[in-house]
Amino acid sequence: MAQEPDPQMALIFSFYEGVQRKGPGSEASTLKALSMLDELPPSPRIVDFGCGAGAASLVLAKRGRVTAVDIHQPFLDQLNALAAREGLGDCIETIQGDLVAPPFPDESFDLVWSEGAIYFAGFEQGLERWRRLLPTGGFVAVTEATWLCETPSPKAVDFWMTEYPAITSIEDNVGKLHSAGFDPIGHFVLPTEDWENYFGPLAEQLARFRSEKADCAEAQSFADSVQREIDLWQECGGSYGYVFYLGRAV
Repeated sequence: MAQEPDPQMALIFSFYEGVQRKGPGSEASTLKALSMLDELPPSPRIVDFGCGAGAASLVLAKRGRVTAVDIHQPFLDQLNALAAREGLGDCIETIQGDLVAPPFPDESFDLVWSEGAIYFAGFEQGLERWRRLLPTGGFVAVTEATWLCETPSPKAVDFWMTEYPAITSIEDNVGKLHSAGFDPIGHFVLPTEDWENYFGPLAEQLARFRSEKADCAEAQSFADSVQREIDLWQECGGSYGYVFYLGRAV
């Protein structure tokens, strides 16, 4: 059983419990990535790491059997409720666990999926850890924060060097995909709408969160950091983005 986070992480998780989508993305982008894996078996075994409340899992469950993994049980509770409501309860199994140390035997899945979460392990490190879960010919599909230009905005550089200094270019990430044991088979940049899908509800949640925790300095400081992230994307979003990377295990 995964351990619950420390008080600071619990505060962060409590904020994200108020939004369905925990990172940039959309059903359209999930379906686009899935459509690029045209050699998947008819009813693939899929694991969705860092699934949150299941924004991607619910889409994937219409194609195959999904094992949805997240470290935070309340997110999984939200997913279970949504899956039951949509008639997908029999297609999704939720497991509280750590994506850095997945609790599954080798070759358990046909497809490893993760949107906006592989950075917890590190891009190449996550791919290397997940490779054993796939047979030769199995697939991986992940999104990763990526520089989209050769000379990003200094403000963007300052932010990402603090938040995620491992951020790099598409070319570098494609090379890491190959080094981790995958043949790269495609990639695409998430469109602007995918960020709006995320930041729109996030801004509404910020207002509620600030009001509910008006006397908590830690909560207000965290809310300030989320606002800075939103403001940065509005000003410098052309410098960076999330990219979907897809590969076949070799």
